[in-house]
Amino acid sequence: MCLSKLACAPAPDRPFPTGVKKWAPLLWLAMIGAAGWVLSQRLRAVDFADVATQLRALPGSAMLAGAACSAACYLLVGIYEGVAVRIATGRRAVLQPLAVALIANPIGRAVGAAMVSSGALRYRMYSTLGMSARQIGAVILLIMMPYLIGVGWLIDLSLLFNAEQAGRALRLSTVVVTALAIVGLVKDIGWLVLVANRSAPFTLRGMVIALPTLGHTLIQTAFGIAQVSLLSGILYLFMPTELNMSWLPFVAIYCTAFIAGQISNVPAGLGVLEAALLLMLPHVPPAKLLGATLAYRAVFEVAPLLLAIVLLVTFETLHPAGAVRRR
Repeated sequence: MCLSKLACAPAPDRPFPTGVKKWAPLLWLAMIGAAGWVLSQRLRAVDFADVATQLRALPGSAMLAGAACSAACYLLVGIYEGVAVRIATGRRAVLQPLAVALIANPIGRAVGAAMVSSGALRYRMYSTLGMSARQIGAVILLIMMPYLIGVGWLIDLSLLFNAEQAGRALRLSTVVVTALAIVGLVKDIGWLVLVANRSAPFTLRGMVIALPTLGHTLIQTAFGIAQVSLLSGILYLFMPTELNMSWLPFVAIYCTAFIAGQISNVPAGLGVLEAALLLMLPHVPPAKLLGATLAYRAVFEVAPLLLAIVLLVTFETLHPAGAVRRR
């Protein structure tokens, strides 16, 4: 992973430990099975006509606000993709990285194993611009950082300032939640202190890792917090009044559910996100909660996916490499 000067030495070929390769599939199956069990338990009493009623009851203003948050989130992702390309290659570009982000992110999320699938799309598109595999790999790793940093800060701040509400949702005591928040903030601040005081790279498993500068880390943090705030804001706009929770404590619940969906590698976290939310928000009527998640998926996943498909077909149609393959 190379985040700044891209001083990455090639790592020797090392297979994953046998235990990891053996048990990793079982871990994913266990997560999917647990999500399925939670969903089956909570959905027994759900009348899906009530879900449709909840969707129809959503005000148009909420849908427009959710769509605006989704558009702003993808715009931020595209802007930072341009920053990552400039760091990795020295090129200053805006529209090309934005187009790549609008194609790779929704399709990668829909296909599942987002880092691999969206990475393959990025390799296809960036290689046509003359970028090397090493530069493309650096871009892929760089664009992960804002979200990881933003999730960390928002979860920790949410837990610290709303320990009681978050504790009820997470089934933990206020003391435990506060302790987790403090540990998390120590980690967040410690990362800033590390990049501010260490300029020399270090080696991990044969790879030389150059740390980002403090300025770039602050940029990543700002982009990440903004992205995650918009993401959680989309779902929060669609939640029913029974949620009875302010936005900040909801952020920790959303991030926990979203991360569970991402770790599961299920396409778009389908079912895992819903199961986690149903488990952490038992006081919200399941039909209304599912209606909110469906609206969330419509504006954040389905609509951007349709746009991504159109853009990808356009790219393959107009790009010279695509024309050569057709001939």
